Amino acid sequence: MSTPPLPANRRDGSVDVARGLAITGIAFGHVLRGVRSAGLVDGGSSAYLAADRAVYMVHVALFAAAAGLMVEAALARRGPVRYLRARLGDFAWVYVLWSVVQGLMQYALAGSVNSERTLGSVFALWRPANQMWFLPWIMVMTVLVTAAQPWRSRLRGLCSLLGAAALSIGCWGLFGPCIFLQGLGLSFFFFAAATVTLAGYARARARLGTGGVAAVLVVSALCYGLLVALGRPAAPTTTQFGRTPVSIGEGLVCAWAGVVAVGALSILLDRVRPVSRLVGYLGRRSMVIFLAHTLALAATRIVLVRLGIGSVAVHLVAGTLVALAGSIALWWATRRWLPWLWRAPRRVIG
Repeated sequence: MSTPPLPANRRDGSVDVARGLAITGIAFGHVLRGVRSAGLVDGGSSAYLAADRAVYMVHVALFAAAAGLMVEAALARRGPVRYLRARLGDFAWVYVLWSVVQGLMQYALAGSVNSERTLGSVFALWRPANQMWFLPWIMVMTVLVTAAQPWRSRLRGLCSLLGAAALSIGCWGLFGPCIFLQGLGLSFFFFAAATVTLAGYARARARLGTGGVAAVLVVSALCYGLLVALGRPAAPTTTQFGRTPVSIGEGLVCAWAGVVAVGALSILLDRVRPVSRLVGYLGRRSMVIFLAHTLALAATRIVLVRLGIGSVAVHLVAGTLVALAGSIALWWATRRWLPWLWRAPRRVIG
């Protein structure tokens, strides 16, 4: 049985599910590293390293690919000038606002959090803290993809993909010293998805049908699992793993296999209504969760430690759940009276 492509004016539920899985993985990854920083788990153990590699290989790459799929339709709807103003204004606004908010919280809670901050570092906005590097990175990608528009012709697509692949491979696992020079290893995922477009993704999904999607899931998940378990792949956005030609090559294959596997899984989960409703909702609120989840998970870890709860499993489960639910609760509590916490004012974005 094949899945017909959705009309242009409807959301694609499988992409929302993919974003929901991605943001859950991002929250879990930060909880995992928080547990390590708190000394609750041996950061050099094989179990920790395998879990860390498995998560960081895929979660942000999937987030980047999901963002890339949306570009063509949004750009066609708004036009380049309005699109750039809206996207860049929004990203710049929440980057500055939430960098300061998170930094001041870490400064105020010095001694209770893993990453203590000086007041000067809070306002050193050219050096992103925590997860905030993603926003300057996607601003760079927004400008480049608007200029390239790789979906317009095969030549544009080919040149864009070759350039993005070269940038990703050259910057795989590297982080520059300031904004706009971090996360460039993700460029290939964003540009590949932008070249395919949401409409192209829907057509490919329809051609594969349920059996084809299931086969893609099995093959890609097997490839991903074997490389994580037996290889030494480097992840695209972290310097924790060794960076050699072999590890970069393994990392590129492993990350793509993971992104494809989760994408295929998302298509299948979209047909399981209770799951798709929950995970899809997380996907639709992924930016809210991305901005606020570190505050929620840090508060959870502080409470659990003060209660004397040292179980790693409890920290991982509770931290992830509170990071997701707490972020959405904060958004619900403030979205009417403090909407500027989550999106730039209209005078900024047009």
